[in-house]
Amino acid sequence: MEHLITLVHAYATARAGAERHRALLECLVDDNDGFFMTKIAEYELASTTYHAQLMTAYDALTRTTVRAIPDERLPVCTWQKGVVEARGVLPDATRSVRVRYTPGQAIAAGAALIACAALADRDTGGTLTTLLPPFPDQ
Repeated sequence: MEHLITLVHAYATARAGAERHRALLECLVDDNDGFFMTKIAEYELASTTYHAQLMTAYDALTRTTVRAIPDERLPVCTWQKGVVEARGVLPDATRSVRVRYTPGQAIAAGAALIACAALADRDTGGTLTTLLPPFPDQ
């Protein structure tokens, strides 16, 4: 638990450093030597690293796999520019789960889901065959 607190502190410090230097840069007329931009990049990299370590530590602490089903009310949304979010809920509806994709990742995931659905449809005689042409067996 102490390790987790240390990671939270390191992450918060790195995020604060990036934001502080970003605010200072906005107040300057010019940053000829690029000092503040360099510092912002350093703190951003550190915060990304600490965030990954923090999430890994949290996963190790909980030691659980969440198995969710699609959210019936809003399974996919694009509420934030450049983000496609797939939503799910636990079967007992006690917790929601979100997976965020870049547009490119969403296209790849969507294509994979369509391919899997088409294969399952061919084997079970479902409804996709009326929407999609049959796939070649080769």
